[in-house]
Amino acid sequence: MGSVDAEGTGGTGSDDAGSTSSVHGVVVRALTREDHGWVVATQTHTWGSVLAARSGELVDTSTLDGLVATLEGHRAGLALTLLRGDELEVVSISTTVPRRGIGRALMERCFDEARSLRCRRVWLVTTNDNIPAIAFYQHVGMDLRAFRRHAVTASRLLKPEIPLRNAEGLPIDHELEFELLLQ
Repeated sequence: MGSVDAEGTGGTGSDDAGSTSSVHGVVVRALTREDHGWVVATQTHTWGSVLAARSGELVDTSTLDGLVATLEGHRAGLALTLLRGDELEVVSISTTVPRRGIGRALMERCFDEARSLRCRRVWLVTTNDNIPAIAFYQHVGMDLRAFRRHAVTASRLLKPEIPLRNAEGLPIDHELEFELLLQ
């Protein structure tokens, strides 16, 4: 469900899942209880609620683990993840400041954490209208794994507030699954 702008380059320099990492002023750290209110506000602002619908499943993102990116001391990005066996799903990713490397830092940290957990892949789902995210996921090394034609119709049954069209007027119809294989 990633809402990400295509962003700058840079790694995270993370050495373990519990540490913070910093690149070009972007600091990535684990989500804490103190972030809960901000997570709810961010998810509601970005997606209309804390619920994410994809692949026939509804997930309450406010209950997930994740990462927070800060820039100049202010929260500027969020990645919410779900560990499923040997796979790490990025259920939601969003940034508030475009083209500063925030999305890249969050995704690279997700990749690092998945490697430390010995996951075989990191994956996520976005929709056909999210052109900047589609390009971004490929820039960070992910591959298109699946195209689910008209899958958003099923997601709307779970989350009726998903609009028919995005702000640019593009229809929101299909789900695209991207993955990075780690093993």
